Amino acid sequence: MSSQAQTVQSLLKSFPQRPFDQKILRELVGEEVQKFQGKSSPENLKSQWEFLLKNEVFTLAATEGSALKCDSISYYDGLRDRLDLVLTFTEYDACEATFPFTVLQDLLETQTITSCSQIFSWIESSAARLTKDMIPQKGKALILLRTLNDLLRRLSKMGPTTIFCGRILTFLSGVFPLGERSGVNLRGEYGPMWEGVKDVEKRDEDVAMEAAKGPENGEKMEVDGGKKDSVDTKERDGFYTTFWSLQLPFSRPPLFAFPNTLGEFKDAVDKVLPVIKEATTKERAMMGNRGASGASSSLKRKREPELGEASNNSEYFFAKFLTSPELLNLEIADTHFRRQMLFQLLILLHHLLSFTRASKAMWCTPRNRSLQMDFTLESADAQWVSDTIAKASAELRSTAPNGPTFADTVNVILDREKNWVKWKNDLCAPFDREPWSADVDGKKVGMEEATREARSRRRENPEPWQWNLGSESLTEIWEMGYSDLSDLQNPFQPGDVKDFVKKVKQEDARIEMRRKQLMKNAERLAQARAKAAAAIAESTGPSTATQETPAPAPTPIPAAETKVEPPTTSLPALLAVPGIPSSPLHPSLPPKPGSSPIKPLTEAGATSPPSTAAPAPPSSMIAAPTPTPAAASASASTSETISAAVPSPAPPLTDDQITRFEENKQRWSWLALRTARDQYLQHFGKIGTGDVVLLANEIEAEKEREKNQKTQKAEEMIPTLSAQGNEDRKAGKAGDTSGTAVAQLEVEGDVKMEDR
Repeated sequence: MSSQAQTVQSLLKSFPQRPFDQKILRELVGEEVQKFQGKSSPENLKSQWEFLLKNEVFTLAATEGSALKCDSISYYDGLRDRLDLVLTFTEYDACEATFPFTVLQDLLETQTITSCSQIFSWIESSAARLTKDMIPQKGKALILLRTLNDLLRRLSKMGPTTIFCGRILTFLSGVFPLGERSGVNLRGEYGPMWEGVKDVEKRDEDVAMEAAKGPENGEKMEVDGGKKDSVDTKERDGFYTTFWSLQLPFSRPPLFAFPNTLGEFKDAVDKVLPVIKEATTKERAMMGNRGASGASSSLKRKREPELGEASNNSEYFFAKFLTSPELLNLEIADTHFRRQMLFQLLILLHHLLSFTRASKAMWCTPRNRSLQMDFTLESADAQWVSDTIAKASAELRSTAPNGPTFADTVNVILDREKNWVKWKNDLCAPFDREPWSADVDGKKVGMEEATREARSRRRENPEPWQWNLGSESLTEIWEMGYSDLSDLQNPFQPGDVKDFVKKVKQEDARIEMRRKQLMKNAERLAQARAKAAAAIAESTGPSTATQETPAPAPTPIPAAETKVEPPTTSLPALLAVPGIPSSPLHPSLPPKPGSSPIKPLTEAGATSPPSTAAPAPPSSMIAAPTPTPAAASASASTSETISAAVPSPAPPLTDDQITRFEENKQRWSWLALRTARDQYLQHFGKIGTGDVVLLANEIEAEKEREKNQKTQKAEEMIPTLSAQGNEDRKAGKAGDTSGTAVAQLEVEGDVKMEDR
């Protein structure tokens, strides 16, 4: 023990100066603890270290009275050094885990409030080390909770220790979870009940005794004004009783379960609120209305706060309200008194709103019976409560000084209180939530592992954009030939065949673009299937591919069960554009939009007439003798050669969009032919299948022929005109005739240029 005591003394003498690095102290303590290991049993060593360290702490604590008079700073530094030493020994497992908390518990009981505040500052700074591996509901957590609760009982809830109480409660809320049962009023217990006021009853008894005695010594009672004074006294006493009677439901809300309690409460509130409003109005009138304008506002004398009042506006408290009848008018004239009254009223009114039928249905369960009472707020009473809340809030806002700020603060507190009440009614559900997890291959993994694949895909480079010019519409109009805004500004005006030809070519361009897109999609799909087939082949392995299996004996297959596989279609064959079917109206006209097309031609070139006879069965349905294996192989090779030599017809590559474009194209062709049949009907026999482009070419060729004929006629007339000009020149009329001929030639030239 002596050697250990010398070790503790040497550690205190060599204690590093504050602030210091915790590693230095840990190294010093670790060396000393290592020296004594193995010299005794671990239990004995722990008890010896605990005795010596606790003795050092309380030896210094016993000198608190004299130390605070001389040098309080050195005293508090010495306490912190010893407490650090206790905690460091505990971290090296030289003492029990609960040893620092037992030391703190005994130390806080023996120190004054000022010293307890200094010790609690050390607790706040060492919270991370003290609460390491602490379980909230057992062990050292219970000792810490009991120690701080005992300290809270010693402190006053008002006055200079209010901040100290807040520090303790904040520390407890940070160390313990919010759902800790020790900090929750699970049974819904209320505070002490209001005891009532006895002054009015005592005064009534005194008045009754004086009236029973009657006049003495021949003295007469004064009657002048006596009736008026008695009426004022009764009214004052009635308001006094009504005002202080509100404290009973404030302190005990379950009283509303009794009949007539709510009615009496409503009457009392309706009497008290107008008096409070009158006092507020009177105070504002005395202080001067700052919002008024004119000479009246400047003539009012404004209240100037004194020095002491200005410094104590935000720091006021009432240990207990005085209930003397003579003081009630003075208390109502006080701003702080009225605010406290209105705040209490708002708390109770908000509490009553949680007992409406709709609200009770949300939280009323058999498990929280302690929070329930046999009371339901009806709809009419709920409306009165809501109106009274609005009145009280408006009164708080109009109370000076800083009325709006105080009212907003009260509203925030009440809103937060609603959340706590809801949590309490839900039986204090725990706040803890399990971390996010997902099932991957039957295992629960975290977010990092579950999203690893998705995040890796996000890091890959995006595929090239399929539209070169940004969007499908822009790319389409550019490939159709629109290269400038002027191309789009000229709208389509029907009436000429060449305009319809332009529309038909646009539909052809759309069809070609769509088929190119389908071809790309088909190629991409074929490549994907090829890759999948290659992957399957690689996973299967070459051994299975080269494994030889005996060929089964050929079995006869009935002709009725033989199926003919459709021929495979090559990619170029899928791009075949179908021709425009003929119209039943005229061979040269395309089919009218909405009409049913005629049947396609047969291989011989003629339409196959409808036949009522049953079709001949296919060759695959005719029974044939079963060929030998040699014959079967020979026939298979022959069929392969034939199929390779003769390509099978393939359906065109089409979809809904291409079908729609084809319909548009037929519609424009039909409109073009209808427009041209009156003027260019003679060309319909030349265009064959009603090709609009061919019709436009024929019309242009006809115009060109007409122009050539006019030009030829003009050239033939030139020698005649020149000869006639010579004759006229000889006759003296050369100037007029030549001028006329030249003018005629210029007009014909202009006509030719316009036609071109």
